[in-house]
Amino acid sequence: MPEIRATYRLQLHAGFPLAAARALVPYLSRLGVSHIHSSPMLQARRGSTHGYDVVDPGRLNLELGTEADLEALHDELASHGMGMVLDIVPNHMATSSENPAWDDVLAHGPASVFSRWFDIDWRATEPELRSRVLLPILADRLSDVLKSGELTLASREGVPRLRYFEHDLPLDPSTMPSVLGIALERCQRALPREHPACAELAEITMALRRLPRRNSRRPASLARRREAAPRLLARLRELHASVPQVTTALSEGARGFASGEAGEGHLRRLLDGQVYRMVHWRRAAREINYRRFFDVNDLVALHMEDPEVFAQTHELVLAWRRRGWMDGYRIDHPDGLLDPLGYFQRLAAAAFPDAPSSPPIFVEKILGPGECLRAGWPVAGTTGYDFLNQAEALFIDPGGFEAIEDDYRRQIRQPLEFPAIARQGKRLVLETGLSAGVRRLADRLLRHAAISQAPPAVPRRELIRAIVETIVALPVYRTYLDGRSPEPEPEDRGLLEGAIADARTRGRSSMEALDLLEEVLLARGNPTGGSDTERSRIRFVERFQQISGPATAKGIEDTAFYAYAPLLSRNEVGGEPEAPLAHAVTDFHAANGRRARRWSGGLLAVTTHDTKRTADVRSRLDVLSEIPAEWAERVKHWRMLNLQNKRTVRGRRVPDPGTVNHMLQALVGIWPLGPQRMGDLEALRERISAYMMKAVREAKLRTTWTDPDEGFEEALRSNVEALLAPDRSPRFLDDLERFVTRIGRAGLWNALGRTVLQLASPGIPDLYQGDELWNFALVDPDNRRPVDFETRQRLLEEVERGAAGAPAERAAFLANLMANPEDGRLKLHVIRAGLVARRHRLAAFRSRTYLPLEAVGRSAGRVVAFARGEGA
Repeated sequence: MPEIRATYRLQLHAGFPLAAARALVPYLSRLGVSHIHSSPMLQARRGSTHGYDVVDPGRLNLELGTEADLEALHDELASHGMGMVLDIVPNHMATSSENPAWDDVLAHGPASVFSRWFDIDWRATEPELRSRVLLPILADRLSDVLKSGELTLASREGVPRLRYFEHDLPLDPSTMPSVLGIALERCQRALPREHPACAELAEITMALRRLPRRNSRRPASLARRREAAPRLLARLRELHASVPQVTTALSEGARGFASGEAGEGHLRRLLDGQVYRMVHWRRAAREINYRRFFDVNDLVALHMEDPEVFAQTHELVLAWRRRGWMDGYRIDHPDGLLDPLGYFQRLAAAAFPDAPSSPPIFVEKILGPGECLRAGWPVAGTTGYDFLNQAEALFIDPGGFEAIEDDYRRQIRQPLEFPAIARQGKRLVLETGLSAGVRRLADRLLRHAAISQAPPAVPRRELIRAIVETIVALPVYRTYLDGRSPEPEPEDRGLLEGAIADARTRGRSSMEALDLLEEVLLARGNPTGGSDTERSRIRFVERFQQISGPATAKGIEDTAFYAYAPLLSRNEVGGEPEAPLAHAVTDFHAANGRRARRWSGGLLAVTTHDTKRTADVRSRLDVLSEIPAEWAERVKHWRMLNLQNKRTVRGRRVPDPGTVNHMLQALVGIWPLGPQRMGDLEALRERISAYMMKAVREAKLRTTWTDPDEGFEEALRSNVEALLAPDRSPRFLDDLERFVTRIGRAGLWNALGRTVLQLASPGIPDLYQGDELWNFALVDPDNRRPVDFETRQRLLEEVERGAAGAPAERAAFLANLMANPEDGRLKLHVIRAGLVARRHRLAAFRSRTYLPLEAVGRSAGRVVAFARGEGA
């Protein structure tokens, strides 16, 4: 297994499959990369561009290629002394008919062999959801959907299924006879009654009618159902495929069942017998009874704490590891897991049994203020967002940022500072998109209180408020309490005590509710080890921790970061826009020292597939902090030029000052280097328009994803179009071009400085695809556009030749790079040189020694320097 020195992230999909990755291996090897860092490879939904919507963990994604293609990629990597790190998604899967496990659960409910996979509350307090799943997929009330004929019945390979637009849903096999009975009548009219095909269809129908109920409490009955149902449906498919008259009868029977005057009643009775309850999509926020990835209804969470679920869902990726095809794993969203430590331990033992305490497992853990990765986790480190933000702070002038923020708050007339905006964002998502999870958490707390003889009963609504306010006050994504120790770890205890104390000062929840919550979270009631009461308490705590992470991600990163953005480069994944900048250098050295001593195998990222802006965009925006007065003047001038492009929507001018400021920063950040080519402005207009729609919906101030304000959004689109139209805004475009030209090179120098820090700091540099040249992109999907690898390979050859020349030729070449940084060769050279140095000075970069160096002189405050290696 080659040592992981530097990784290169590739986004694999149908348009960039395994064969394309294989073709890049020689280029990446020459660049100095040791490992491809691949996006998820397991079977995802058709057309997935990212792979995080897995539907079958037991198969390689067919759109990426075959196992032979994967083996060929491995062989090519091995021939260059390279390897692969794979991104895996243990927290969730897609709720799709393409997902055989989910499909089986929708057909059989708790009786499904896959029911233990999915985090479904089969014991929901609502009678209509007991042993059922809420499916919030309808665009109207069920009665209206039935009347409209939008819900239909169709035959897929002879098996009847429900269809609602793109949704294709299975039936409980025991409810199929009502449909198959009509098909049997048609079959008997088309064929002699004694025909074997009719007899076979009749026998299948009768056997399905006799299936044991899916809610049976008798294990033998459930086992008989699990054995019989697949066999009967296989016979039905075979009959459908072999006898044309039966094929027609089954298809016509499905259509006939749902048609005519009786069709609506037939469908309603059929729906009453299903595992799922189809409801209007808006009911998801308050009623959904399966845990999701954040608030995404079509991503269902998994019970990864179950050893059997782990084994079944990881069988293929572990087999690839045993074959030597994978050298490490990136773990997506581990904070969503019930027991992250248990998962890491199980994965490390299965994949790296002979590895030291820090196997090559990289966790997408977002660290909060003052938070460190848990020392007991058997992982190599994080995916690098902590480094990203620590490095970012170095390039922002503290006084300049304060001036920019002051001017921004005057523009938007906002008296609140970011911490208050962040609390509002977390509270909003907990009371809307995540409210179903909060309500079920309160129900769990009530049940625990009932069996533990806790203090006097507290109303459910008060418990909901206490839970919300405590999570709002929690300064980190989550804590990590579990049943391994009767007492919370000091770090977790301190975080929860602080959050509850803060919640008490807000006056939004009762003291009695907070008392009960504190008692349960912190085991104030003298836990009794393995008792049912203690298990109930621990399960509540684990569920509480699972919801606090999504609340922070959705409430801060996907709400507050868009609602309050004086300087967009500070509003990055894992960022702390309110954190002081005065000691950024000291903080950076302290963090690098910790990495060197304990987490030297973690990843160092500056741009990822999830960052809201690439590092090069942020580097340019950081320059604004050095010229706050000039930036304020430019914003004021551009706002005046834009007045003519605004519209009035319900008495308010659109776009508002905050939205305009956000748009202007985005434009400055991604404005192209050098002269524009034909079509550049049109492409930029499309990119900015799409980005701003996402930004304002995430901000949730005037429009949202669930309640879009069409008037506001149309006025914003019109404004973007007018602002970027040469015939309508020539003065603005000319002034914007001049301004970006003025600050552009300073931004490039920032980016190069950041790149050097990434290549030299303790850890493993993780490059994002295409980032070896200048890369000015916004949040996905903008940062997932195709990469021009042909140009990169050609420029790398040029850089290699120039760097390998005689001293005088090399000096002239480097001078040319410095004189023309806009063409990207300089960045490519710096990255190649840094990665080559890491390859040749492996011991120095592997060393746990890290020595901050103090600069002296007039510009000492602008220098960040450190030494690596045992000689430091």
